[in-house]
Amino acid sequence: MQSVTTQSRLNFSSLSPLARCGCGTAAGTGLPSVNVSAASLGQVSGCNQGGVFYDPLKTVGNLPAGSGSLTGSICEDLPTSFLGGSVGYPNSRCSSAGYELLDNNEGPGSVEEEEIKVKLKFFFLNPMEKYRLTRKIPWKLCLQILKAIIVTAQLFVYADYRHWHTSYYTNQAITMDHLFIKDWDQSREIQGSDTGKLAVYRQSDFYKFVDFAISGWASVEKNSFGPFFRNSSLGFCVEHYRAANITRDLLFSLDTQLVEHCIYLHKEQWNKMDNSQEWLRGENFTVPWQALERLYLNFSLTSTSLRSFGPDPGPDCFKFMTRITFDNTDHDGQISISLDVKSARIQCSSQTDRIPRSTNSQLIMFHNTLVIILCSSSLILCLRSLLRAELLKYEAELFLERIYGLTLTSSEKLDFLNLWYIA
Repeated sequence: MQSVTTQSRLNFSSLSPLARCGCGTAAGTGLPSVNVSAASLGQVSGCNQGGVFYDPLKTVGNLPAGSGSLTGSICEDLPTSFLGGSVGYPNSRCSSAGYELLDNNEGPGSVEEEEIKVKLKFFFLNPMEKYRLTRKIPWKLCLQILKAIIVTAQLFVYADYRHWHTSYYTNQAITMDHLFIKDWDQSREIQGSDTGKLAVYRQSDFYKFVDFAISGWASVEKNSFGPFFRNSSLGFCVEHYRAANITRDLLFSLDTQLVEHCIYLHKEQWNKMDNSQEWLRGENFTVPWQALERLYLNFSLTSTSLRSFGPDPGPDCFKFMTRITFDNTDHDGQISISLDVKSARIQCSSQTDRIPRSTNSQLIMFHNTLVIILCSSSLILCLRSLLRAELLKYEAELFLERIYGLTLTSSEKLDFLNLWYIA
């Protein structure tokens, strides 16, 4: 054994640089007695100076002088017997010198590149393709479908309640037309009817309309079917030009700046007077007919509906801000009349008996809670998907820039942004 070692040491100087680095040409070729520790410490000058190595990019070059390490080097011409794992070499990844051949972890064809390719390919698959590939139920897609169904059902319930509110407000407005507008015709309640404009043409007719409206306001609590209650005084407001005077000779002086004056009537005052003209004279208020633009009657009523318009049982309370408008902006000899109502739901002041919740109300509350849970879960999953897409884009950018010197275009970056998560 000692003679073989001595012979190897004697023939070491006559070997080629490739053989000195542990690359034999065939099984049984004389090998130098170089161990790993010595090589790693840079004590083998034959391999440090002008040795040959094979890098992961499969390019052959000289080992830099003074590198001092053979760890991880791969021989250029590795015999077939070594690659196949011949007798005496239990690991087929080892060279003749006993060094393990490392994986190709960087560059084209590396493990890192293949992993990124798999991630990108899986990312751009649709849910059905992912299901065929993994055989896992796309539970996120199922959650979105369930959310769409539940939210649609919630919109249906909301639309039903909203229809009740709208019908109630419309019916109340029609009721007030009959209570406060003199000579109201039911045919005017039909949209598109050709009954013509509701207007007055004489001052006497105007005061009759005002008297009818004031009388209806004063007696609304006793004379109406609905539970209406006066919530304010009645305002009589006139909007007119600051000055307008026209003579028989068509000489006129005009100041087109609009001004408004209002007086207010309380229920006690109405009991002490006969008509609106007497009330206006008592207030020293004169209507400037030649300069008149608009005239308003304003008052507010409250009402209660015993029918519930929402999931909460019990009556609902409403406030109706009513305005009767006499419009003379055209100055064509007729003053049109219209009634406008602004409705608002208000909090009822008190309730004597507590009404228990019905089964329908409890189901609606459960439905609303389920919608909140589903929408919150969907939001979290969407944010999670957007974050994972950004991380994958960042990882792909780093790899392409480091290995190939390439960068993603703006269009390619936008491919990672799935607008379904934002909609």
